[in-house]
Amino acid sequence: MNASIAAPRPWWQPGPFDYSKLEMLVMRALFASLLFSSIKWETAPYKTQRNPTGLAHFFDFTWLSQHPPGLFWQGLTIVGLLAYVFGRAPALGLAPVCTFAVMIGTLVCSKAMHHSWQAITLIALAQFIVYAWPKKKSDWLNPSIEVHRLATYWSTVVFAAAYVVCGVVKLVNSDFLWIHKVPYLSVQLLKSNWSSYYDTLQPVADWLPKVTQAIVDYPNLARLVFGAGLLIELLGFVVLINRKWAFWGGLSIIALHLSISKVMDLHFEVHMGLAFIFCVNIMGLKKVFQKTEPAVVG
Repeated sequence: MNASIAAPRPWWQPGPFDYSKLEMLVMRALFASLLFSSIKWETAPYKTQRNPTGLAHFFDFTWLSQHPPGLFWQGLTIVGLLAYVFGRAPALGLAPVCTFAVMIGTLVCSKAMHHSWQAITLIALAQFIVYAWPKKKSDWLNPSIEVHRLATYWSTVVFAAAYVVCGVVKLVNSDFLWIHKVPYLSVQLLKSNWSSYYDTLQPVADWLPKVTQAIVDYPNLARLVFGAGLLIELLGFVVLINRKWAFWGGLSIIALHLSISKVMDLHFEVHMGLAFIFCVNIMGLKKVFQKTEPAVVG
């Protein structure tokens, strides 16, 4: 028996799944592509930090609007990501992309209040920490499969935590009356869709008035539908239990965002991509429906 395989853990004590090298190679490649493309390299429009967020309370990142990262820095980031994808000194490879993701993300967030890429930045930072401080020095340059599994595991932990926190914040900010207040979402639907209209001059969907009116006319049905979305967020941690839970949980999250995109015109492509990479994990589908799944020590 493989020494790294032990008896399955209880569901309340999850740990790294038995990812294969090929699975994690594909995961790293997809994640690197998504991470690089999510960074807003064109920083010229962001000349102010009118709504300071995070590090913007301590540092002024508006200099990036005058000096956007050019081809050299983007090229260096790509080289680092290639090293990360192939598992060679991944901490060093992730350093440039983490730096730019944090700085540019903070700048953009501090002006436009966008937050769609915060989860992917936190996942990159989590992986960087795992790779930068391995138990064995030899794992820094050429990490073992256990280190790669741990980095992938913590990626999923951060991803799940982002949804749980989002759900808890909804409850706290609404005095735990979020589901009761669901009918008021009709106002938010109109606001988000008409805001998109003024940005793009694309007419709002014909069904929008019908949906908003239905929310008002059938409040309990609306509470049931939107409450299901809240439940998906609060139960985000289930993707850590095993491969099956991760697979179905990932599909639920993707379905949630697709419905939000359709109804509210709010798009979270990055989040859906993360769910697809770390939860659905197409390279590991053969193992998803196995009767038993060995746990990995580490």
